[in-house]
Amino acid sequence: MKRFFWFGRHHPFFIVGLACAVVLTSATAAWAVNYDQATSRRLLPGTMINGVAVGGLNYDLAVARVKQQVEAPLHRPIKVQGEEFEAETTAWNLGLQVDVPSVVKKAMNRSKEGNLPARIWRQLFSHGPTKTSATPKWGDGELGAILERAGESVNLEAQNASISTSTGWVTFSEAKAGRQLDLEASRNALLEAVRLRQDTVRLVTQEVQPEVGADAYANVLLVRTGENKLYLYEDGSISKSWPVATGTAEFPTPTGNWRIIQKLVNPVWTNPNSSWSKSMPPTIPGGPGNPLGTHALALNASGILIHATSDNASIGYSASHGCIRMTESDELDVFGRVSTGTTVAIVNAGPPKPRGSSTPAPETPTEAAAVQF
Repeated sequence: MKRFFWFGRHHPFFIVGLACAVVLTSATAAWAVNYDQATSRRLLPGTMINGVAVGGLNYDLAVARVKQQVEAPLHRPIKVQGEEFEAETTAWNLGLQVDVPSVVKKAMNRSKEGNLPARIWRQLFSHGPTKTSATPKWGDGELGAILERAGESVNLEAQNASISTSTGWVTFSEAKAGRQLDLEASRNALLEAVRLRQDTVRLVTQEVQPEVGADAYANVLLVRTGENKLYLYEDGSISKSWPVATGTAEFPTPTGNWRIIQKLVNPVWTNPNSSWSKSMPPTIPGGPGNPLGTHALALNASGILIHATSDNASIGYSASHGCIRMTESDELDVFGRVSTGTTVAIVNAGPPKPRGSSTPAPETPTEAAAVQF
C-alpha cells in the first residue's frame, strides 16, 4: 500500500523554499532598480545624434562628442573681404547655431520612458539605431551688422562732372563712377560661404554712375563781362570766341552758371515796362529789324538772352540792360553750335566798358529798343 506524504505550511522544507524565493525576488528587484538608475544616466544603446554615435555615453561625454562634430565647425574663422574692408567672423557669430545640450537631454529622456520592466528590456535587448537631429538653425547674429559696417567702408559716392570759373575761365572736373555694396548679393555670398564651409568670402559691389557725365559739358559758353567776349569750349578747350556787348554798370549781366532753356527763331520783343520803354509799343513782331534779331538763346536767368542786334556799334561795350548782344552773323554761328541745356558761365572779367557819347540818337522805337535792350 502506497503512502503519500504531505508537507504543510509549517514544514521545514516549505519554509526554506519560501525564504529562498523571497530572497531571490528581492535581489532581482534591487538589481533592476540599481540597473535602471545607472542606465538612466546614459543614452540608450544605438543612439545617434546627427550621425554621431553616443549610445551608452553619459550626458557630459555625449555633449562633448556632438559639439566636436556638429558645433565646432560653426566656430571656424571666416574672413570677409571687400573694397577697403576686412573682418573676421564665424558661422556661429553670423547666426547659424545649434543647442547641443538640449538635443542630448531630449535623447536621454527616452531611457526614462515607460515602466521599470519596459526600461530594463529596452536597455538590455533593444539596440536598434535611434536617430536624433541636431541641425544648426539660423537665428539672430551679426550678419546684418557686418554688412552695415562693410557698406560704410565700401560705399563710395559717385562724382558728377562739374565746372569752375574761380580763375575767370572755365576749368573742368571729370565725372567719376562710385560704388556701393550689393546687399542682397553680399548676403547670399556669406550664406553660401557658410554652407560650403569656405574660410574666405568676397563681398559683392556694384558700380554707381554719376548723375552728370562728361557729355553735360561737351559744349560750354563763357561770357566775360568787362572784356565783353563770348568763348565756346568744346570738349574742355576753347574752340572759338566772339565779341559781344554786355550789361551796363546800372543793369549788369548777372554772373553765375546758367543754361540755355530755349532756342528762339524770329523772337518777339516784349516791352519790359521800364522807365525807358514807356513810349514803346507792347510788342515788336519777330523778323528782320527786331531788337532781338532773327535768332536768340534764352537763359534760365530771368529776362536774359544771347541775341542778335542791329546796334552793331555797341558790340565790345557794356551797353545793354543785361542781355548779351552779338552781330547777326555771329549769333547765327553760335546758334548752330549749341543746344538747349548748354551751360552758359558768366564771369566779371573787369569793370564795365561804357560806349562813347557820340552814339547817334535812335530814330524809331525799334532802334531805341535795340539800343537799350
